[in-house]
Amino acid sequence: MTDLSIVIVSYKGWDRLVKCLEALDSFSGKSFSFEVILVDNMSGEDTIFAIEKRFSKFIFIHNSINGGYANGCNRGVSIAKGSYILLLNPDTVAAESEIFRMIEVSRNNPQYGLVSCRQVNERGKESVATGVFPAFFNLTGLQRAFLRSLKKKEPLAEAGTSFPDWVSGSVMLLSMETFRQVGGLDEDFWMYFEDVDLCRRIRDINLEIAFCTEIKIEHNHGGSSRINLNTASLTKTEVHISRHIYISKHKSGVEKICIQLFLVLNTLITNGLIGIPGIVLFFIPKIFIRTLIFGSLISYYASSLSRLSWISPRSVNFQN
Repeated sequence: MTDLSIVIVSYKGWDRLVKCLEALDSFSGKSFSFEVILVDNMSGEDTIFAIEKRFSKFIFIHNSINGGYANGCNRGVSIAKGSYILLLNPDTVAAESEIFRMIEVSRNNPQYGLVSCRQVNERGKESVATGVFPAFFNLTGLQRAFLRSLKKKEPLAEAGTSFPDWVSGSVMLLSMETFRQVGGLDEDFWMYFEDVDLCRRIRDINLEIAFCTEIKIEHNHGGSSRINLNTASLTKTEVHISRHIYISKHKSGVEKICIQLFLVLNTLITNGLIGIPGIVLFFIPKIFIRTLIFGSLISYYASSLSRLSWISPRSVNFQN
């Protein structure tokens, strides 16, 4: 059996994808056996076929729809043969030695349901790759900034390892057994928060989320999500939508109602303050993108009210 299946979900962002695959293609395979499965989420461009020809030893799946990150990952894992699964973003550049260290951490610690590591871009800047589960006190950027100002730096629970609530979906390693036990990624999410949800469900079966602070992978954000103004506004809108889906799934009673109402009001006010003037200032991209987001959110909230569901209209489960 193959040791590791590396699953990548891609949508355009060709230059970064090629760099990602070049790094994986350079692996010797001496430390662990592996396969690479790339799911193209209906990019609609011939470039993907040229890339497939170049990296012919990798497995390519051409999705007939852009069903989002969770759907793409699940499709890739459905044909995977690895004992372990590594969900990897296409804008990463991974070293074989670092991935092997993650596998070893997981093998030596069966209580770890999911393992991840630090993410540093090509200029050496580290991105935030962990967080706490959403709750009423940490929903907005202002709330989170205030909490960070109060928080004292805590010592690591173990040398080189911390145990956050969740880790970023751009680098997530877990056993095939665990992936199947929790039912894979939830395809109600089109983009964002599917990683938070997966970590929540892994924690619910009494396994830990481990973040290896002495292991790092290069990650240059935004390869597919910032291609143009429309794509950027779509993905930024999905951040708000996916937050609603997560709260709907993991909160209950009065708390859920209060959080959802707060999110609706906060989202409309913060985006509307800039988005409405953007109707006139459409020639300024940074302002007009808020106009596009505001319009999309109005449409989403109207749809959610009529359907009595928070699910993303782009989700493969939307019509179910």
